[in-house]
Amino acid sequence: MKETRVFQIFASALMLIALVLLPACGGQQQASAPKEIVIGASIPKSGALAGFGLYEGWGYKTAVDEVNKAGGLFLSKYNAKVPVRLQLYDDESRPEQVTTNTQRLVLNDKVNALLGSATPPLVLAGATVAERNHVPMVTGIAPIRAFLGANPKWNYTWDIFFDELDMTQQQFHTMDTVKSNKEVALFTDNEQDGVVMGGLWEQNAKKFGYHVAYHASFPVGTTDFGDLIRRAQSAKAQIVIAQMITPDAIALWKQMQTLNYHPNAAFFEKGAEPVQWWSALNKAAQGVMVSGYWYPTFPYPGASDLRTRFEKDTGQTYSQHIADTYTSAQVLMDAIVSAGSLDANAINEAIGKTNKTYVVGPINFSAGPGGHTSPLPSFMLQWQNGQTQIVYPNKLATAKIVYPIPS
Repeated sequence: MKETRVFQIFASALMLIALVLLPACGGQQQASAPKEIVIGASIPKSGALAGFGLYEGWGYKTAVDEVNKAGGLFLSKYNAKVPVRLQLYDDESRPEQVTTNTQRLVLNDKVNALLGSATPPLVLAGATVAERNHVPMVTGIAPIRAFLGANPKWNYTWDIFFDELDMTQQQFHTMDTVKSNKEVALFTDNEQDGVVMGGLWEQNAKKFGYHVAYHASFPVGTTDFGDLIRRAQSAKAQIVIAQMITPDAIALWKQMQTLNYHPNAAFFEKGAEPVQWWSALNKAAQGVMVSGYWYPTFPYPGASDLRTRFEKDTGQTYSQHIADTYTSAQVLMDAIVSAGSLDANAINEAIGKTNKTYVVGPINFSAGPGGHTSPLPSFMLQWQNGQTQIVYPNKLATAKIVYPIPS
């Protein structure tokens, strides 16, 4: 009896010890889910690129709002949905402010991931901070060759936009559908886009049988284009191809009208894309072209109503930038779900495995140049009566090309 009693006491003691040690021996309790997932972005709400910031802010916010309405993002590590907080700061269209904002997002706001700003100077400033701190970032509005030119081997930054090798051919393809003297005047600023595209247009002009009669290069923020315009006039260029920010593009076009320089065709890349171009020039902007990469009629999920939603929410005319920014946010959040946690490396790895069709089209980084880009096919848009219409290629066209430009 005494031995049985001792054995019972000993067995009970062992069971008690086992129960105490069990959580530390492989039977771990589920960790508590974080209160929120923080995604941050520096965007141009003011300054020369504010037109892009309007579309970008809406795209990011709309994607996040949709997720939160469904309860947040599911993280398998915690077996729970977690709401997303989107923190946006205004970079005033200045690269140095992007750097400051992004450092603030990383160090103070403790973001789990980042979204990009707009145009290479701003995107690259934020991407540099993301890389240094090993924070995953997905961006649009950064042409791929300019993006890769700054860093051919990005690790934590991913870009969804058009490829300049494709885009800089569209102007010549479009001109091949009409008659001209094939004399071209280039106006390119000295930022990354202008340098990359200017060089490619020089090459492609020869390739397609055109001649660059004059190439003007100038600093961003130039206000007096008089001498450059006169040189293009003297060169008898019937085709103008420009790469510049919107305020500069508006100034150039107004001065061309004042000096009675009326080319038969004009392609104003970047500058003529947002609705601010038409708002500032109205009928004087009729017929000016700009390359495109997305249109509401494309057969992608949600494409048909994205424009309607934007215009209803803002009272503004849409831009294609609502599509790549909305998609960037969706790609990032899908990757967080795939990672199942907020581990930066796991999220980054999941972004790299993206292979899915979104509102902007198919996204697959592994198939893109540099392994960190997903290029969007280019085509040609033209401003007609306050709206952009596809005029090339014919299989996508929503309207006939207006040519020559009305003077």
